[in-house]
Order: sequence, then C-alpha cells, then structure tokens
Amino acid sequence: MRKMRLIPPPDCREEVARRLRAIEHHQQLNAILGVNTAALAQAERCQRLRRSGYSTGPLHGVPLIIKDNIACASLPITLGCKGLASLTASSDAWVVQRLRAAGAIILARANMSEFAFDVRSRSSLGGDVRNPLQPAVTAGGSSGGCAAAVAAGMADGALGTDTGGSIRIPCSYSGLVGLRPAFRRRQLQGVAPLSISKDTVGPMVHGVQDAALLHTIMHGEKPTELRAKPIKELRFGVINALEGDDPAQLRVWHRALDKLRQAGATIVDVHLPILAEVETQTCLSLYEFQVAINAWLAAQHSTPVNLRQLAASGECLPEFLPLLDQMLMFDSLKTPQWLNGRRFQRHLYQELGMTAERYRIDAFLYPTVRRQPTSLEKMPPGCAPELAAISGLPAITLPCGHAESALPVGMEILATSRDEHFLLTVALGCEGVFAEA
Repeated sequence: MRKMRLIPPPDCREEVARRLRAIEHHQQLNAILGVNTAALAQAERCQRLRRSGYSTGPLHGVPLIIKDNIACASLPITLGCKGLASLTASSDAWVVQRLRAAGAIILARANMSEFAFDVRSRSSLGGDVRNPLQPAVTAGGSSGGCAAAVAAGMADGALGTDTGGSIRIPCSYSGLVGLRPAFRRRQLQGVAPLSISKDTVGPMVHGVQDAALLHTIMHGEKPTELRAKPIKELRFGVINALEGDDPAQLRVWHRALDKLRQAGATIVDVHLPILAEVETQTCLSLYEFQVAINAWLAAQHSTPVNLRQLAASGECLPEFLPLLDQMLMFDSLKTPQWLNGRRFQRHLYQELGMTAERYRIDAFLYPTVRRQPTSLEKMPPGCAPELAAISGLPAITLPCGHAESALPVGMEILATSRDEHFLLTVALGCEGVFAEA
C-alpha cells in the first residue's frame, strides 16, 4: 500500500519552489504549457498562515497540476490549441474552486492532446508529451501532460479529464493511479467540453489514498480515512477478451491475477458478448463536439471564434483537420446517430449490471490498455477504457507490475455500480497486494 503524498508540506514556499525547479528541469518532456506566476506568492501566504497556526484545509499549500481544458481563474485555458493561445479563464471551474478552498495551490497548466481528441498527447502549442520513464515513448493522452508531470515529480497530484480513457491510459503508461468517476454533468462546470454525455474530471496521483482524497474534496465531501476492502471478501470478474496480445504485458497481467488469488480473492472468467458492439461504436463526441464547444466558446470573454473559424484559421494541428471536418457536419443534437448512441449507453449500463449479478462479482478486471506504447505515435488502446466511458460507471487504473521494457502495466477495475467509495476501497485492497509482492 502506497504512502499518501498529498499532505500539507512543512514549508509551503520551499515545496512550491522545488516543484517549479522540477518543471524547469524536465522541459524536454513538454508536459507543461505554463506555470502560475503567482504560485510562490500564494505559497508564502500559506506559510504565514501555517506559522500563525491556521490551516486552510487538508491540501494546505499542496501544489497541483491542472489540465489545460479546466478553468483556473486568471490563467490561460487553451486546450493545447494555438488558435486559443490568448484565451484566459475568468473564473475557476467548480472542481478547482473546491481544491483551492481546501488549500491547494494551482502550480501549472498541463499540455494535452489538442481539444482532448486523442489517446496520445500532441498539441499545436506544446508538441508531444514524452513519458518520463522512457522519453522516446508517448505519455498517452489526452491527459498526458498531467501524467508526465506527476511521474516526473513536478507535483504529486494532477487533475485531468477522461472521455474515452484520457485519465486512465496515461496513468497506465506512467505507473500512476487514475480515477474516472461516474458521469455527473454538474461536476463539469468550467471544463471545456469534448462530449457532453461522456466527459468526466478526476485525479491522477501516485496512490489510491491520494485519489480518494482529491475525489472527496472535488465532490464537496469531508475527507475521511479510506479503509481497504479485505481481498478475501472480493470476487472479481476478469474479461479475458480484453487481455490483448502483448506478450510482455500478458506475463505481468497473469502474475498480478495470481497475486490476487494468493491473497484470497476469487477470480472468475467473465464472458461479455456486448463487447463486439462496444468495439464498433462511434464516439458520441463526433456528434456532440461542435454544439458543445461552440456554446463554450461563445461564453468566453476574449475569443469570438467558433469551431469552423478555428479550423479554418490554420492554428490547430493539421492532422486533426479531417476529424474536425467530420465534426463540423453535425450542428445539432438528437440526430438518429446521437439517439442511437445514447440508447447504447443505457443498454451497456444494464448489460454490465446484469453480468455482475449473473457472476456474483464485486468488480470487473482487465488490463487498462491492449498494448504498451513503443513510440511517440498513437497506440490504439483497445475498447477496454470505453466500458466505463460509455456506461457512465466509475473505473480506476493502478499499476500491477512492470514489463521487461521497464514500463508499468495498468490494471483497470470497473465498478458494478456508481459508488466510487466502494471502488476505491477495492482498489486500495489490490494496491496493498501488489505493494507486498
């Protein structure tokens, strides 16, 4: 079980200064689009309060990295796009308000896949985000800047977004814990949209306890001690069809399952026929993005552009232009394609629930991605991350071992209900098993 890292530092100013030095030292990773120039002054204020015996909350003076599609008042919010480089957030996103109220210092804005489109983080503003564990390899996407920053020590926690795996994939690539919460639209206030029916915002950290802390604060709840669910009481359903074909990853994966069995967990193989339909589904962002992003752009004070003007400006990644052209074909919701996609979301949610009841399992298990990354190019992750993304159920990835390449292997745990607390207790139990091995 990993020790908590998100605790108030003894010297807030020195902590922020140390993290800023780490950002400077790791510039070649392209993880950061810009730092908060007020961070040191905010740290000094935190330290004065500490000396006077006052604490602002459980994150007093803790520096955090925020993905650059989540609004932080007075800081740029660019989505990684050159065409939005001059855009500044006028207020905090709801989740950022809560983190600041708990004492957190927003240290920097993370690079991302432009518009959050991709499972590799490449943007016209920041270039390719490199994996700190192997800089010749992608950090994943679209929250790759957050993952690279945390893995490289620029902060111990970051806030990313996940539409189809964008928190979980980069966390898997970099050996972090990443939580995709259950879909809740109200949590997205102040977050630039990709898909209004799939977007989520969640923590990217080193351990499950830290994920639980940030998740609790972001949801306006009082932090309490998270207790691990005893492994001997758990029954896991492994979806073998999602194991992929990467021999090195498979060896690590099966060792991890053996460790859970040896710790007393019950492991059963689960057949999920609906996977064939999941693999062929078109992401709802194709139909939703233009409508959602145009409404978001119209609400900003410093940009008059809409998506069509942005695409025509030439100030975005050329490789995304074919996808933007497709998205520009859909300028309203409730089309037959969109309605079919929404129906499938409900259908998958119901099928997963019935499957969990049939096999009497507490959670589903499968590798977070089909294969480990081998270059800076996109590695298709398979459809595993889409189970949570489409159904709206919460899921968490945590490292379960390392392959011969020295890259970590992520295990995804998919909940059978919308209860993140139970999911986190299960993940904490698994983390303990892997830490002891």
